[in-house]
Amino acid sequence: MCATLDENQNNAKENDYSDTYLMTDSSPISQNQRISIIDILRGWALFSVVIMNYSTIYGWNTHSSETNTDSLTSFIESSTEIIFGSKGWTLLAILFGFGFSALLKKINKNGQPLYTFFIKRMLWLFVFAFFNTIFFGGDILNDYVLMGLILLLFYNFNTKTLFVFGIGILLLTPFLQSYLGRQHLLFAPKDRDIFYQLYNRNGILDNIKANLFMRYKWMLRLSYSMILHLIQLGCFLIGVALHRSNFFAENNINIKVIKRIFLVSLTFSISIFLLLLAIEKNELDFNNYYNLYYPQIIFIMISTTTGIIWLYFSNKTKRIFSALEVTGKMTLTNYVTQNIIAFVLFICVRPNWALHWYLLTGLIIYIIQILTSKWWLTKYNYGLLEWLWRSLSYQRLFQLKK
Repeated sequence: MCATLDENQNNAKENDYSDTYLMTDSSPISQNQRISIIDILRGWALFSVVIMNYSTIYGWNTHSSETNTDSLTSFIESSTEIIFGSKGWTLLAILFGFGFSALLKKINKNGQPLYTFFIKRMLWLFVFAFFNTIFFGGDILNDYVLMGLILLLFYNFNTKTLFVFGIGILLLTPFLQSYLGRQHLLFAPKDRDIFYQLYNRNGILDNIKANLFMRYKWMLRLSYSMILHLIQLGCFLIGVALHRSNFFAENNINIKVIKRIFLVSLTFSISIFLLLLAIEKNELDFNNYYNLYYPQIIFIMISTTTGIIWLYFSNKTKRIFSALEVTGKMTLTNYVTQNIIAFVLFICVRPNWALHWYLLTGLIIYIIQILTSKWWLTKYNYGLLEWLWRSLSYQRLFQLKK
């Protein structure tokens, strides 16, 4: 093997990649320096999140309903859970790890106090998280703050070690989940009941209290605070490793590898789905020893993600990818906006709608966000909350208007 030639080529790729994602001063990247596929994946994850969040609120609003679920609603619940359930936040966790690595590489390159800067940035994110939790008790930003700080402990690990730790956590956590389930430690019925007591009063302050209670009390149960956070940490670590290995660099993408990952993950997704059906039909206790819930989620997320990457680099359906990209550039602003709208419409007003109307509303809101994001970014450099977060993190005002 021609080591010198390979090293030169790899160094050239790394330099090109760094130049597209980093700046030489202490400023965050501008819109024209972003990596398109990253924003496209953020846009897809954001769509998954709005669909599942609105489905979750539907469940809150109908939790005490004594009417039988019709076949259409059952089909929609099952299909949306398979396609979107937990796929959005796991993908966003990988992308968060990717962005974490890119940001800290830039900060380190500029000689800034790396840990101090990132801790301060996470504390400001907590402010946004608390604000968002007022409107939606299932907020995920709080978890980014906590696990982002823990991620700092892994910053000096090399790429291979990050991959091993990330994959190991994702493979081993289902064992822990099954063990805690056998010990009946995963759920907190008392806290769930308190949440619904507050939620059922249906006053604005009661709704806010219910959201805050859910996020900062009910979600501290082990099934969330331990299992979900371990899965999130595993995804974070893989995201960091993907950045370190230049996986998403457009001049480094290997379509053959992407296809292979897509086919393998799709095969595992289908196999686990069929296995779960067999487990349910034959009343097997397999999940009592290795819970397949998160492995299925991860493999479906990987197959849809690599499928999107494959289509994107095949230059197909460009209009759809353009729409995903523009919303992905304003992920934080669009995410919080989705939750504010849901709070007013679904939590305060609580229309007597079937599930498909909730999901259709989510789709309409997402389409509107595509249009508004496209318009906004023609006039401004950042999304509003993205700009505010950057300004607070760097302690100086960046130019918002173009």
